[in-house]
Amino acid sequence: MKFMGGGAENGQQWLEFLGEVKDKRVPPVGSPFQQNFNPTGEVPPAGIEAATASFVSCGDPLFLCSCADCPVAPGCSAPHPGPPPESKTCRVGAITCWDLTLLLTYIALLGGTAFVVIRNKRQRDQQLLEAKLGLDAEEPLLGMMPEQQNGANANGYTRVDEEGDETEPLPGDIHYPYLERQMQTAYTALGEFCARRPLHVIAGGIVLIAFCLLGLIRFKLETNPQQLWVGPGSRAAQDKAKYEASFGPFYRVSQLIVSTTPETPSAYASTTGLPAIVGDGNIQLLWEMQAKVDAISATYIGKDGQPKTASLTDVCFKPFGTSCATQSILQYWHMNRTFYQEEQSKPSYRVKLSPDYCFGHWATQCRSAFEAPMDPHVILGGFSTGPDFRNYSADATAFVITYPIDSNPDNLEAALAWETAFIQLANTELSSMATGAKLKLAFQAERSVEDELKRESYTDASVVAVSYLVMLGYIALALAAIPPPQQFLQLFVLSRASLGAGGVLIVACSVAGAMGLCSMFGMWSTLIIMEVIPFLVLAVGVDNMFLLAHALGRQDPTLPLVTRAGLALGSAGPSITLAASCEVLAFGLGSLTPMPAVRNFSICAATAVLLDFILQVTVFVALLVLDTTRLHHNRLDCLPCVRVPYRDTSGNWVHDDVSEDEESYEPLNPNPGGRSRGQGPDRRGWGLGNLNIPGFGGARSDHQGSSQDPGEMYYAPQQQQLPTSAAAAAGDGAVPEIGVQQQQQQVLRSDLGGSRRMSGVLPGVTHQGPGLLHGDKVSLQSLLQAYMERVHAPLLMQPLVQVLVIAVFVTGLFVAGALIPRLSVGLDQAVALPRDSYMQEYYSDLMKYLRVGPPLYLVVSDVNVANGTADVDKLCSVAGCRRDSLSVRVSDASMTPATSYIASPAASWIDDFLSWINPSLPTCCRISQSDSPQLGPKGSRCPPPDQPPCSTNATACADCVSCLTEMPPGGRPTAEQVARFLPWFLDAVPSEGCAKGGAGAYNNAIQKDTSDPTGIAGLSGGVITASAFRTYHTPLNHQHDFIAALSAAREFTEKASQELGLNVYPYSIFHIFFEQYLDTRRSAAMLVGLPMLAVFCVAWLFTGTLWGSAILLAMLVSMMLQLAGAMYMAGIEVNAVSLVNLAMALGISVEFCAHVLHSFCVSHGSRITRAKTALVKMGAPVTSGITLTKFAGVVVLAFARTQIFEVYYFRLYLALVILGAAHGLVLLPVVLSRIGPPSWSDRGVQGSQDRSSMELEASSSGDRARLDSAAAAAGVPGVPTTADGTAGVAAAGMQDGRPERLPSVAASGMAASAAALGGPEQAAAAEE
Repeated sequence: MKFMGGGAENGQQWLEFLGEVKDKRVPPVGSPFQQNFNPTGEVPPAGIEAATASFVSCGDPLFLCSCADCPVAPGCSAPHPGPPPESKTCRVGAITCWDLTLLLTYIALLGGTAFVVIRNKRQRDQQLLEAKLGLDAEEPLLGMMPEQQNGANANGYTRVDEEGDETEPLPGDIHYPYLERQMQTAYTALGEFCARRPLHVIAGGIVLIAFCLLGLIRFKLETNPQQLWVGPGSRAAQDKAKYEASFGPFYRVSQLIVSTTPETPSAYASTTGLPAIVGDGNIQLLWEMQAKVDAISATYIGKDGQPKTASLTDVCFKPFGTSCATQSILQYWHMNRTFYQEEQSKPSYRVKLSPDYCFGHWATQCRSAFEAPMDPHVILGGFSTGPDFRNYSADATAFVITYPIDSNPDNLEAALAWETAFIQLANTELSSMATGAKLKLAFQAERSVEDELKRESYTDASVVAVSYLVMLGYIALALAAIPPPQQFLQLFVLSRASLGAGGVLIVACSVAGAMGLCSMFGMWSTLIIMEVIPFLVLAVGVDNMFLLAHALGRQDPTLPLVTRAGLALGSAGPSITLAASCEVLAFGLGSLTPMPAVRNFSICAATAVLLDFILQVTVFVALLVLDTTRLHHNRLDCLPCVRVPYRDTSGNWVHDDVSEDEESYEPLNPNPGGRSRGQGPDRRGWGLGNLNIPGFGGARSDHQGSSQDPGEMYYAPQQQQLPTSAAAAAGDGAVPEIGVQQQQQQVLRSDLGGSRRMSGVLPGVTHQGPGLLHGDKVSLQSLLQAYMERVHAPLLMQPLVQVLVIAVFVTGLFVAGALIPRLSVGLDQAVALPRDSYMQEYYSDLMKYLRVGPPLYLVVSDVNVANGTADVDKLCSVAGCRRDSLSVRVSDASMTPATSYIASPAASWIDDFLSWINPSLPTCCRISQSDSPQLGPKGSRCPPPDQPPCSTNATACADCVSCLTEMPPGGRPTAEQVARFLPWFLDAVPSEGCAKGGAGAYNNAIQKDTSDPTGIAGLSGGVITASAFRTYHTPLNHQHDFIAALSAAREFTEKASQELGLNVYPYSIFHIFFEQYLDTRRSAAMLVGLPMLAVFCVAWLFTGTLWGSAILLAMLVSMMLQLAGAMYMAGIEVNAVSLVNLAMALGISVEFCAHVLHSFCVSHGSRITRAKTALVKMGAPVTSGITLTKFAGVVVLAFARTQIFEVYYFRLYLALVILGAAHGLVLLPVVLSRIGPPSWSDRGVQGSQDRSSMELEASSSGDRARLDSAAAAAGVPGVPTTADGTAGVAAAGMQDGRPERLPSVAASGMAASAAALGGPEQAAAAEE
């Protein structure tokens, strides 16, 4: 008593303490006015006598109190809470079992590796010592690689020379997989067709895209988050549809949060350190703000086409049909400022509705204008919910004002117009008012998120555009070359910007065509499709551009352009097809996901990649041929009708074309005839071979002359040139034997894509012989090629470097394995919006100040209310109901809010109805016994005595009696009584005379149906179709709270449905947005795991090697795991956006790895030689086509103003580029060099290398039989003999009277053999 009563020693002092006014105390708790208690022993004042009646417990069965109101009521004892739930995470001390497993495995792996290395080193040292001592000098060292033993390589055949052969077998080799051979044949024919008819091919591509673009007529951009992320078949969407069909759409919400700042004047400081907000000055400001909101008059166009205006009273949600259900502290004074001022002006000794008083009487004296109680948790914020809470006046730091807006479809246009005006008002006048009072204002309307998402699409449009322009500029730079200073004007010829622009235009057409096709079939597009797919297709398309251009440049420049185009596409086409097939199938399988936005993205991405693939192997090949023709004729880039002049040996400008032959590019006419500035008359016919151009090595003297395409020299490999004497002899028709052998060795030993090392040529400089206009030039592509050949590939083949590479990547895998379980699921709403959005501050304050969670409705379908059924007892919580009823379960769950996320017992309409109809409460359910003008005919409902007309006319309700004289047997009303009186209950307004009325509280708790006689769906048949029990979630302040609350609600209803035999489902407004995160693992498996398996199968089909496909799959798995680990380090959460990017990352990962693997399979030699060859051949195109292109575009995204671009695009794409390049250009070559699959030619032990040796020997000796044998080994028909006994090599390419297409190397080899056996005429025929 002394502690609680302020030092009171007895009961009288304790009573005096309670009655003393304590306004001067801080905080002001206690009696609001002075109360003088009668001293003990004194005579009571007149009219007052001691109470002698006994107090009855609320648990008395007579009251039938619900368990929520009276926990001591019969049958309402709380169950034992049981043991706390065990943690689902296995731990060993402070570390998880998974982390411990990874750590121990990594340590064991390090130890095992160290043991093997030390043991092998000791064995090698021992063997070296034995060899030195001569103990076993002939035994090979165990530590040597297989190819180091007896000169044999790891694949079983003998090396040709000390360096190994970097060539690949000829296309069409019988050891190639069947599909590869067929694709090479088809693509060779397609390439030649595109080269012969480039304009027709381009026109066909335009027609295809034009047809696809027709679908854009039905184009629709979807921005509604519900439509984007939740499919119509999802459980959340079905629950939402059922709820809205039963009770109508949930009301829209507009909200203001007014909070204090450190500068706010206040009488109290809250426990958080901020000033308290409850005070007369701040409440007066709130009245002024409310007046501004009430004055909003928004103009809109009605359905009749006429302009109308909308105010708050027009659009607000009115549960009683008269007053807006605004939730504000001002409701304590019925939203009437005059009433507030009158109450505050009352003297202190009188009861006045002060804020402190209403915080304790919010359910009684301080009810709102719409007669609903106004819980301080709903209208105040920022106070502590822990044991340090003192009271609302001292601890609350924010006012929360919520405006529910009617969501009826007929009210939508007015609501949208009013919300627009509300946002504008809050952003201007209300914010200024708050700032002037040293307060802070945050606000939002229902339309805010969608509006800001739309604005986001325009906010960073310039950044995305700049990103694309940067990539376009890079592509032009990468395709271009820099001529020598003397020929600086040739830079405008070699820039190739038109080719790059054409390639980018193909990408844009692919994306637009894919969107058109998808729209044609009724699919809507999203901002993600418009933002992500161009990056994806650009990466894939640019890579193919560089591969095709690189392949064309690797062909023999002495061949006609048509032949070279066919051979280039035949060489690169299968690799491009492999990658494209994997990507299309991977994205196609991603369409199985249930999320609409992800599904549409996957389908559109697959379509875009497919269109881009078709256009790349047709239209871009045609563009490449046209650009090569332009280069050959020395025409201006982007304006090919203009010829660019060049300097001759005298420094004069020459304006003539390079060649007059547009078909075969045969050696130019050596007769002079060109015109030079400052020289004499017109001398047409001059070729570059007759010019001694400074900086290009002098006059033409080689046999190839200017027939080499100058445009292709940018890509051409560094080949050995024939000696001048040999070339001259060839021009005279006599070919020295040594010259022929050197040419044959060059032709037979140079692969379609490889390049032979050439001494005397600087890195990054291509040189095709003296006397050529574009013979010496520097380009990014040639620099990359030189880097790959001379630095990167040799360095990666070093054993120590390979050990370091494997160690780094294995460590990265273990680190990723530890980080992946720590990835958080969800999407912070603030991240999805622009940085300057007013919603950023709103979300921050919402999480900081709100102290009530969103409402949770437990909807029960088909409740049988007939007397004697058990459904009522399964739902109610009053005495006599089941102890495990639904209401009791909710009440029990509210006792463990940390796990159930339920904050309070449910508002049970059935409990209040059973109490309302009970005759023990005679003033609630009353019926008139006679006709009355005020009440209506006999049998009408009578209101409680304190409600009109009973409160205004005593005689109007004089003959009203209780609806029931006694409860039926079992204490439950019959079905007929429920059908008659339940509609009355829903219309009964609660008051002091009867607080159990259902109007307002249960307006939307029972499904209505005007076709039913009772007005309630199904009630005339004794069944209530749908009814809802409302409770609240605990405050949800983080993404994982919302996800856990949804999961807990579903778990609760599933268990209740199963055990009670009822059909119960949960509904809350946020469920539909967070359902996607409940099955994130399944979605990830759909988008990443299943496509990986598909890529494995496609790679197996195309390459014919299970082991190589498994290596590709391992690379993809490693990359995706490490990318997931990088997501954690970059602060990226797992959500639909990141899953879309992961799907895109998988497609680009295939591009990084598939081309290198394909090149490794077609090459032959030892594993190290083939890995080096593949890296040299594909490293530059992959680096320039994907890595640098994406890097250039991604860097620009770092300057985006929208966080989602900076977080989910810049960070994730940057990690993708780095990891993709690391896996495709570092890890994969190392793995292939050690455990790569056999070459496609390995099944023939003699293979291409033995075949090459046989052809060399046979052709040089002139032995007819040996040449036939060599041709048979090559899979080519025997060389027929002409009438004069010479070899008719041209006939070797004939089958059934039709020419058999031979690859360039094979054709050149046959030509060389013909020259050795039959002379230059036969050589020319064979080469033709």
